[in-house]
Amino acid sequence: MKKGFRINFFGALALADPDGNDITPKGSKPRALLALLAEAGDMKRSRRWLESKLWSDRGPAQASGSLRQTLTEIRNAFGDHADLLGADRSDVWLDSERIETDLIAASDPRRTGREFLEGLDAKDEEFDEWLRNARAHYASADVPTPATQPLRRGLLIRAEKSESGTSSERVTGRIIADQVARNLEDRLSASRFLKADRAGFSGTFDLEIRCDVAQDDDRSVIFLRIEDPRDGCLLYSDHKSVSGGIAEAITGTIVADLVHGAATKVIHKLPERLSPSRPESQAVKDALQGAKSLAQFDPLGFDEAHRYFTKAHEEDPNGVYLAWRAFVRMAQLVEKVDGDHDAWRDEIDELVPSVVSRAPDNGLAVALVALTRIMLEDELTGPARLAEQAMAWNRNNLFARQTLAMAHSAVGDPAKAYEISAACRSMASRDEFGHLWDLYHSLVCISAGRLEEARSAAERASRVAPKFVAPRRQLLALCANAGDIAAAKKYLEELKSLEVDFTLDRYLNDPDYPVLTLRRAGIIAPVKGVPEKK
Repeated sequence: MKKGFRINFFGALALADPDGNDITPKGSKPRALLALLAEAGDMKRSRRWLESKLWSDRGPAQASGSLRQTLTEIRNAFGDHADLLGADRSDVWLDSERIETDLIAASDPRRTGREFLEGLDAKDEEFDEWLRNARAHYASADVPTPATQPLRRGLLIRAEKSESGTSSERVTGRIIADQVARNLEDRLSASRFLKADRAGFSGTFDLEIRCDVAQDDDRSVIFLRIEDPRDGCLLYSDHKSVSGGIAEAITGTIVADLVHGAATKVIHKLPERLSPSRPESQAVKDALQGAKSLAQFDPLGFDEAHRYFTKAHEEDPNGVYLAWRAFVRMAQLVEKVDGDHDAWRDEIDELVPSVVSRAPDNGLAVALVALTRIMLEDELTGPARLAEQAMAWNRNNLFARQTLAMAHSAVGDPAKAYEISAACRSMASRDEFGHLWDLYHSLVCISAGRLEEARSAAERASRVAPKFVAPRRQLLALCANAGDIAAAKKYLEELKSLEVDFTLDRYLNDPDYPVLTLRRAGIIAPVKGVPEKK
């Protein structure tokens, strides 16, 4: 589509329609809002982010009302072109297909000698800080001119082709390297390439992945390494010995563990390797902090995690960060954290279709949505289908595998559920969410009648996360069912201290209390014999 509208940032902010008519909105707030939207790479910002920049001194309700009023003023200024501006409950955007700016003009706008957003004052300290940073960025001599600026597609990853070995060994190595790249692509904004001359940019890749495979009779050795090609720094290396043929190696749990572990370790090193000016770098840094806060399963940590994932999405509008936000809200509901449960559920209902539409080929995002739904809904066909979709994109996706296990468990296939869940648990032994896999594995084991293993898994989860409520719910029933009343009493007291509105009567009799798996397994009744501390 031809871009007929133009926004000038250098000098006074100005928006002209295809006929050259000035349709710039009046007033500092509408102009500032227009600038904030148009400066974003995809011309899209979240409502909360815009409110924080233009009405930082107001409460959420008042800021939301001010934003709505300002959007109306902008649409009025656009007149017949009001459809240039779009908005939904979470985001606001401009039609980037029809608008060009002097930030991407063929000539360097800094040569005009005009200041970036000259004279614009939105009378808000947060906007002032954004404006100072933007002016410094566009005034920097290090900023390439638009004519030479390389095309960026997030992190650039190349899966190198091994030149040694038989053809089957070389293909297997390429497949495993590509699986690592796919796992990274699921977790942040990235593009995978097989050949450097097709990357469409001048420069080097951010990561190069190489996997060599050697087969000797009935065993194969796999050697995987990942480096930063800009300085040759080795970010990861490991090898595995696999019994059986090469085909079995690709689909086995040992390779899945290798792929998952490699992606996890490398992603933790990326913030220190990438320039902080790159949006995907800041987004990954915030997402890692969000995951760390979420993994504590602490009431305060949940809100902190949600803020970090929200910030990550504002910096890099990748659907996977929206999926994490929905997952956090689900965890708050399941853990019965004190707060506005209706608002959290509304947010989940709003985020889930947004993730599915924006990131349908992101295995992690789809799997997070599937797991969020399976923990909150009784009807499991839809979540199970999403998990299968995520597995089709990335079979080494632990969230997708665990969701499938939970679905199989709920619909009456405990043996298959246990097989999948046990494999997930073994692959996630060193994962930051290892105790989450323990929780899910405990639930699957309860459905499969493996109560001792269920108790061991739940105990591991409760030890790692002292404020994690869900495994303690299971342990109360598991210990009482095993006749270990002393341990059951301990977990009963912990639940009373962790859940504000917890009562033994609710645990035993409230159909909405989240112990459905325990009820279905018929092991909740012995809890009646656990004495409460007076």
